[in-house]
Amino acid sequence: MAKVLSLFLLFFLVAVPLQADEAADHKREIERLKKEAAQKENELKKYREQEKQISKEISALETQKARAQQLKNKVESDISYVEQNLLSIEEKRAALERSIPMWQGVIENELENYYFTPSCSLCVGGYSLEQEIFIDRMLTHKAAFSAQLEQADREAQTRMQTFEERSRKLLEQSSRIKEEQQVISRTFNKKQKDLDITKRKAAAVRKEINELNKSAAELNDLLASFERKRKAAADKKANTSASKPNSGPQINAAPNSLPWPVKGKVLSKFGKEYRADLNTWIFRDGIKIAAPAGVVVRTVEQGSVIYAGPFRSYGNVVIIDHTKGFFTIYGFLREIRVNVGDKLPQQGVIGTAGRDTQASSGTGQSAVYFEIRQGTAAVDPQLWLE
Repeated sequence: MAKVLSLFLLFFLVAVPLQADEAADHKREIERLKKEAAQKENELKKYREQEKQISKEISALETQKARAQQLKNKVESDISYVEQNLLSIEEKRAALERSIPMWQGVIENELENYYFTPSCSLCVGGYSLEQEIFIDRMLTHKAAFSAQLEQADREAQTRMQTFEERSRKLLEQSSRIKEEQQVISRTFNKKQKDLDITKRKAAAVRKEINELNKSAAELNDLLASFERKRKAAADKKANTSASKPNSGPQINAAPNSLPWPVKGKVLSKFGKEYRADLNTWIFRDGIKIAAPAGVVVRTVEQGSVIYAGPFRSYGNVVIIDHTKGFFTIYGFLREIRVNVGDKLPQQGVIGTAGRDTQASSGTGQSAVYFEIRQGTAAVDPQLWLE
């Protein structure tokens, strides 16, 4: 009886810290996911602020475009007015240029006829006084009228020069306004494009947030269910065999000792990664490894297949249980060659490499997604791979 009590006490003392460690692991994992979601929300907030600022700038550009159009309309109206005046003055000048020589010729003839050539050489005394006065006044009026015509012609020339100068300046102003309108239009189009890009980025980030949250939650739920089953089986085995109680999740391999599932460059690392094209941070629980399409993907350690099939944004996925709460996850598979329940050796074939087609964080390249989990907690695979 004393031995049984001792064993029970030992089990209780060991199990309680282990359960506490597992709870702490879960808590840390939840906190990490919360931080990732909060970071994404901050990125989304930044895009919303950018969208608001660009919309404000577009509104200001629209006002500027309207003012420029109003000024252009006024200048065009002034140009039309000037051109009409120029046409009228040109017609007047043309009439003056035709009439001035005629009147000058009339005056010269009359001067010649009435002053220098007597009208009646045989008549005594020539013109009477009244006739001379009348002729003199007529010639004076005609001379004055001819002078007025010449003055009107000079004034018309001056007005034409004035209107031509004004027309030149108005045309220059109109040209500047057109250039300004082109600059405004280019800026407006660029801002509109920036706004569209920002909206698409914000939508991509929102979609990525939702996809990350859903994928992470479902994968954690799936692994949590496997871990509960593993613990229950281990506890049952420990109770029946009177061996030491079940320990917490363990990776039963030495660091940097596991073979790679495929040979290739790491396209995306574990944890936080900045995406310049999205201007945001992406959080990953695993790594993406470049691999030729169709190349064989192998297990990093012996174990049992506990999941094989499509899984949200990870494409075709295989999950291997290596016991003791040590799981590996293989995604982006083009072909799956195993079934649930299959026992695989280390470097056993599970399928072939496919393509990374994740929403906004996808590389578009042929690749394999790979995770290592200690229980439900994701760890950096590169710390365990050779």
